Amino acid sequence: MIVSALIVDDDRDVRRMLSSILEDEGYSVEAVDSGRNAINACEKLPFDVALVDINLPDVKGTELLRKMKQLQPKMVKIIITGHPSIENAVKALNEKSDGFISKPFDPQELLAMIKKLIVEKQNDYVQMMKEVEDAQKNNPFVKYQNPNKW
Repeated sequence: MIVSALIVDDDRDVRRMLSSILEDEGYSVEAVDSGRNAINACEKLPFDVALVDINLPDVKGTELLRKMKQLQPKMVKIIITGHPSIENAVKALNEKSDGFISKPFDPQELLAMIKKLIVEKQNDYVQMMKEVEDAQKNNPFVKYQNPNKW
């Protein structure tokens, strides 16, 4: 399975470096320089993971997370910042960031975080689907919504 990644950073060198790291690991990568372009990309393509800079020219990365969650709820979202602070970490968590990493970062740590978070998100989704199936089996209202089975 090819994992698709969206990189959102206004620094061209950071976009290139992250793209190179992820592409070398077999990821399909789209890199954009603004929140507006990130939203456009999310409206066109599904992504498994997004790496979002906290300081973008048109929007705070933490604000962008909210919109991205609406568009792609299963996507893993990781905030990347060159300005780590308790305040930024709390904002990222409040906006449902799945991860938070400071620049400069170790590429292997970043890759390990991405892999771990993708597996966790997939497991959560599988568990949710199992619970829905179980509810359908055990709920007479759901069972008999289909008149052909009456």
